[in-house]
Amino acid sequence: MKKKSIALGLLSMLFVSAYADEKDLVETATSISTKSSGEISKDSIYWKYPGSMGLNANQAYFNEYCNEGEGLSLSLDAFLNLNANYEKKRAKWDNAFSAKYGFLYSTAFNGENIRKNMDEFILSSKFGYKLSKYWYASALASLESQFTKGYSYEFSETLNADTATVISDFFAPASIKLSLGADFVPNKYISMFVSPLTARISVCRVNELAPSYSMELKEAATYAEDGSLLTDALYKKSRAELGAYIILRSDFDITKSLHFFSTLEGFYAYRKHVFQYRDEYVDWYGLAPENAALNPEAFTDAYDLSIEKPVHGWSIKWKMELMLKVSKYLNISFRMQHKYDNAEQKAIDGVNYGLKKADLQFWETTSLGVSYKF
Repeated sequence: MKKKSIALGLLSMLFVSAYADEKDLVETATSISTKSSGEISKDSIYWKYPGSMGLNANQAYFNEYCNEGEGLSLSLDAFLNLNANYEKKRAKWDNAFSAKYGFLYSTAFNGENIRKNMDEFILSSKFGYKLSKYWYASALASLESQFTKGYSYEFSETLNADTATVISDFFAPASIKLSLGADFVPNKYISMFVSPLTARISVCRVNELAPSYSMELKEAATYAEDGSLLTDALYKKSRAELGAYIILRSDFDITKSLHFFSTLEGFYAYRKHVFQYRDEYVDWYGLAPENAALNPEAFTDAYDLSIEKPVHGWSIKWKMELMLKVSKYLNISFRMQHKYDNAEQKAIDGVNYGLKKADLQFWETTSLGVSYKF
């Protein structure tokens, strides 16, 4: 009887223990499930991931008697915009990546018929802490460059990539900005970031392109008595400037089917950067190394002159886009960009010597395309 009592007692303890373990497991699982489905889903409310992607095309044809153009031209470009935005109480954190890439085909081109006509990527992150109804104390970081080589066909007789002048490449140039300032956000459509303390780091990883972007000279080129090149000039890969920065963004629907997007940004360096370049006497007479034999004395004298030029580091860029929705996915878009940078120079005679004036850039495109917003 005693043995039976002991056996029953042990079985009861095992049953209770098993039940308790099962209960603990159920409670633990319920707790984990509640935590994951509760807190994480609750926190996910503060994150938003809007974005868009699309493909645009444009076509034009001019016969041989037309004054407005010549031949057949086709352009195709793709774009991608990704965002990860967080907002909770006083904290606001916006992250964005945008990229554009496109080609232009024309029968009017000699040599290669296809050229790149759009190439850009921008990565940015801005964190703000709300101080009042419309103002945030903010920190911003951004990176801007292009994916592949860009060419100037101005001095090329055959107008193809083998003889054209390379004017840009991946991280040649690139611009990195690190800013501390204030963000004015009156509504969800407009924002203005102002920073009196911004570090702009200009990067050019390709030594041959460095003079075009005012990189500091490390070692000057050396030449023989007949004017032939012995060693190339070496330039630094980056240039840092401290200055003021402002960027104004607008992003809203004018009507149900018409969308407007615009960014206007400007930077001014507090201290003048000094860029060393050759005298324009060489530019004027076009005394490139291969022409030295025509006038060796003048060539040597000209290359002995090295002049330092102050560069303010003053830049402005305005981008604007209008998109008309024809249907859910079909749209017509107009895009343009103006850019002025006092620290960017132009190449001449197929060689990147640099000029004394800033480079003013402009492009625009009107196209029919498909896009998808998410």
